[in-house]
Amino acid sequence: MALLILVAFIGFSYSYVRYFVRARTHAVIVFLVPGASPELLSLAQTRHPNRSFSGLDQADSMAFVETHASDQLVGDAAALASFLATGEIGPANQLSLRYDGRPGDTLLYQAQRRGRAVGIISSGAVTSPGVAAFFAHQPDASVSATVANQLLDSTRIDLIFGGGREVIETERKVGHRDLIQEAEKLDYTIVFDRAGLQSFPAWNTRRIIGLFAPKELPLAAADDGGAGTVRLSDLVERAVQTLAYNLLGYFLVVEHPLVAVAAGQNQADLAVRQLHELDRAVDIARRYAGKNALILVYCPYSVGGFQFLDSATTAKKNRSRLPSLSWHNGPAGLRTGRTASSSAGFGWACAYGKGSAEVHGILNPGELHAILQRQL
Repeated sequence: MALLILVAFIGFSYSYVRYFVRARTHAVIVFLVPGASPELLSLAQTRHPNRSFSGLDQADSMAFVETHASDQLVGDAAALASFLATGEIGPANQLSLRYDGRPGDTLLYQAQRRGRAVGIISSGAVTSPGVAAFFAHQPDASVSATVANQLLDSTRIDLIFGGGREVIETERKVGHRDLIQEAEKLDYTIVFDRAGLQSFPAWNTRRIIGLFAPKELPLAAADDGGAGTVRLSDLVERAVQTLAYNLLGYFLVVEHPLVAVAAGQNQADLAVRQLHELDRAVDIARRYAGKNALILVYCPYSVGGFQFLDSATTAKKNRSRLPSLSWHNGPAGLRTGRTASSSAGFGWACAYGKGSAEVHGILNPGELHAILQRQL
């Protein structure tokens, strides 16, 4: 009789969990890729016809995304990342503040309250707007020193990978704060190079900070990942391996501003190379995170003025059908020396895994926020 009762209880418990309890999504990963316009994606496919997108090609759904801020038609990286992080629209160059000036509740804080491990990665500086919007709150996104201080003051982010070592060192040199020393006292493991990235024990490292470049990662990093080279895909791989040990899951934000950096300098070949690096990172995230994950790739804006330019004269001279890519105001190869600015028009988003079916049609970043929030 006891055995029958035990079997019945186990059967009831299994049925209840199987049919009435929503399975918790283990991983929620967000990629922010400013500047990855459809034209640039097309160029990447055209210039490398034998190198297809193995990661981006496998999206389960896709949507256009609105790009406006509360005070202008086209938002910048800070405004659009903050809109995604908090679900509330705000003005340009402001990080995750509500309309009344109070700090907004971001997805990173929500994930942490639900027991998830949290991490940020940037191929730029760890203080750049795409990731800073998820942990920092301030009216001016360009004040990198204040953003750097909030890395340790606002919350205990489990994993921080990227560039920006110069900002951290400057704070120490001017006598403000030694953030590296403070991080060590807070039980962070600190790494600065590829050897450190590969050697730290992911299974027993509670918190880690990796600062791999003075500013952003090298724009023209070797594709073969040679000795000393740290690429976005390397950071994503180690991050997923590390955060996956948390039994309650994890939330990871990955920013790849190098596409917009290359586009802003009118270096089409480097922009294409960075798109392929993004694709490699997305493919790694999909394979390592597994089926119980939601992965969102979000391009908040395109770079203004970047377009295809082709002429019959150029084609005959070079005997090539491949178009060049340039600004409106000059031939291919012209470098403007200006920071890439966002252009009017839709951004885009594609999604993989659990909850991805909700990413369709025309959305705004606040609606993407809600989709991500439901999976936390």
